[in-house]
Amino acid sequence: MIFDSAERATAANDYLNAKGIIVRPVGGYGLPQALRITIGTEDQNRAVIDALSEFAAG
Repeated sequence: MIFDSAERATAANDYLNAKGIIVRPVGGYGLPQALRITIGTEDQNRAVIDALSEFAAG
């Protein structure tokens, strides 16, 4: 997922981690504005979508 800044990507990563959702920052690959999200089960995917929606609204 691409964000508008590296700071926003870091904030999203921190938010997801606080909810027990682990994604991978990829700044080391030259993509500081991105998080790598691996596809999981339907319930896991819904949890990610719900958490990112909350993050975006907040």
